[in-house]
Amino acid sequence: MKLVIFDFDGTLVDSRRLITESNRVVFGQFGFAPPSEEASFSLVGMSLELVLLRLAGPDAPVEKMLAAYQRLVPLLRADAAYAEVPFDGAAALLAALSKHKDVHLGIATGHVSQTIAPALERLGWRSHFSTVQTTDKAPSKPHPEMLFQALSETNVEATDAIMIGDTAFDIEMARAAGVPSVAVSWGYHRHDRLRGAGASRVVNDMKELSDYLFESISS
Repeated sequence: MKLVIFDFDGTLVDSRRLITESNRVVFGQFGFAPPSEEASFSLVGMSLELVLLRLAGPDAPVEKMLAAYQRLVPLLRADAAYAEVPFDGAAALLAALSKHKDVHLGIATGHVSQTIAPALERLGWRSHFSTVQTTDKAPSKPHPEMLFQALSETNVEATDAIMIGDTAFDIEMARAAGVPSVAVSWGYHRHDRLRGAGASRVVNDMKELSDYLFESISS
């Protein structure tokens, strides 16, 4: 294995409070009832534009709502009550993987560059990643272009990479790109949905994920 690509929300960090509060504020600002957590969380991983089209409808002022999110999210992240929280073991796993000189790390996320870059900087993770793929650079998941670009940027073959994600969109993207995948059970989609999307393996905690990755690297 030469490239490990992680999703962000729901895989490396818990962003539930940030998502819920940003939806509450922006939907209210534009006169919409905030979507339920169930509806919101079911779409995590897709681009925010597509999420808004699903949650607010095709007649919603999506461009203006996107701009409102871009203004709001940095403010919420500055408040410890809403900022993303790394899952236990995530920081240690990234640090350990980054010590392997022959292994690249990547991110493939539904965020745009403007929102993921400061999040990685705040967490002290930016230097770990050789490639960061976002929805302003490629179509939204489950389209495979993010993974194609990550493979190209790191000069790694699809069979030598792995996608780690918590949603069916991550697994479907990986399958379309010919990249093996592992699903995590602590994120936004349930075990049965992950299996239905084609996940060959679902891990239940960060230690299980870590053991699997290091076994794959050394084999």
